[in-house]
Amino acid sequence: MRSQIGKKAVIFVLAVCLLAAPAVPASAKVGGRAYDLLSDIMFTYKKQGPSSYLEIQRLIGELKEVDPALGNAWGQVMEVWNFVNTELEVQYDDLPNGLPQDDSLCIVVLGFQLDPDGAMTEELIGRCGVALNCARQYPNAYIAVTGGGTALRKPEFTEADQMAAWLVENGVEESRIIVENRSQTTVQNAQFTSKILLEQYPQVKSIAIVTSDYHVPLGCLLFSEQFIFLSYATGIDLIPVMANAGYKAKTPLPYSPANEAPDVWAMFETIDS
Repeated sequence: MRSQIGKKAVIFVLAVCLLAAPAVPASAKVGGRAYDLLSDIMFTYKKQGPSSYLEIQRLIGELKEVDPALGNAWGQVMEVWNFVNTELEVQYDDLPNGLPQDDSLCIVVLGFQLDPDGAMTEELIGRCGVALNCARQYPNAYIAVTGGGTALRKPEFTEADQMAAWLVENGVEESRIIVENRSQTTVQNAQFTSKILLEQYPQVKSIAIVTSDYHVPLGCLLFSEQFIFLSYATGIDLIPVMANAGYKAKTPLPYSPANEAPDVWAMFETIDS
């Protein structure tokens, strides 16, 4: 399958105006009717998935009446969540044409568990190979590698450092590579990478996700959600997920609304103001 720039990418671009309501911490406690509605939204989509779309829209409408800014943010998140489970297409091996050809694009490569001795697994090397294709395709883009220490016997070895070294050895200029080497989960991949980009690379205005094919939907969802809630919480301009490139994994892992839901909620609860 192929991802596209255009109609099917509209939800990920999410070129929305900044929310008019005052910025508030997204991680603050949500109480009363708003909390009840969010619980209903999460439970409904977790259990019923895309078939609950109309009910989700009804609940979002009620949430907007209670808290317009929170409702707008969750409305965007739910559009993305539904999109990745219905229409998102995985682009294999490289990115689609038509992305920015300058350093406003950052290609984000998600890590994978290292072998106990710190070596990269076949799957992580596969992700790096796709990232190399993308780096050559967009020679002015930054390449962000994200993943912490996951080697059982070599905790000092990190996924991101191993990926960065591999990319440099294969011809990518070190000055293009951004290293995030603390994260342990996909949620943290999005949280820590977004922090680096916002604080150190203000020229970055869009990102593309590189990971294994089965992991593309979750990666796109969580990075989109992170920037939606950061916009809600702090008023920053939204950085959209524009596209993806997937490595065809030999043993794909299943993802569904049921097992995506804990990460979706964890992201919301841990947004910093």
